[in-house]
Amino acid sequence: MIVGLARHPLVRTVRRFAALAVGSFFLLLVVAQFARVIGTDVKLTSDLHQTRKSIARYERRDARLRRRISRLRTARGAIPEIHERLRMLAPNEHMVIVEPRPSPTVH
Repeated sequence: MIVGLARHPLVRTVRRFAALAVGSFFLLLVVAQFARVIGTDVKLTSDLHQTRKSIARYERRDARLRRRISRLRTARGAIPEIHERLRMLAPNEHMVIVEPRPSPTVH
């Protein structure tokens, strides 16, 4: 009787549907994992791009600061900085501060 039931068209249809459902479920899991991995990859690529841009910006800043340090290590490079930032002069020097001319007002 059980053997005959296994050959019944309704039982075979139910088994096929169950196999299809299980297969579809596993396929959905695989697709979801691929989507998660692709999403993570896109985010990491974006983060890597931003990090490289930051590194390039810091390298430019580092080069600029190193040039400034080299310049300030010499008297010839340090004196203008002393005059401009500290407003200090040597005993035999005089400073003339030139301000921009105010724009004429229209009456």
